Amino acid sequence: MWSFNFAKNHPNIVTLAVNPGSLLNTKMANEAYGQHWSPAEKGVDILYDLAVSERHKNQSGTYFDNDKGVYANAHPDAYDSDKIKLLLTLTESIISN
Repeated sequence: MWSFNFAKNHPNIVTLAVNPGSLLNTKMANEAYGQHWSPAEKGVDILYDLAVSERHKNQSGTYFDNDKGVYANAHPDAYDSDKIKLLLTLTESIISN
């Protein structure tokens, strides 16, 4: 939601929403689920590639799903302008206090 809103409001900055991979071998995943599916490097590699590769420069405002290895649709809520507005309003309220 953040990425899509940011990309819309800052068209001069390439902004991508990314799922770097599910249950990567991290402390967080292992503590929460007691297992992992992929090495943490899988997430590192895609984030690096998305940041520096020229082939992604025209993909601003999209979602990359590294579990599938493709650009895809995010959860429908990510495109819901009312839910995005609520997220921004609630966040601003929290950080203003």
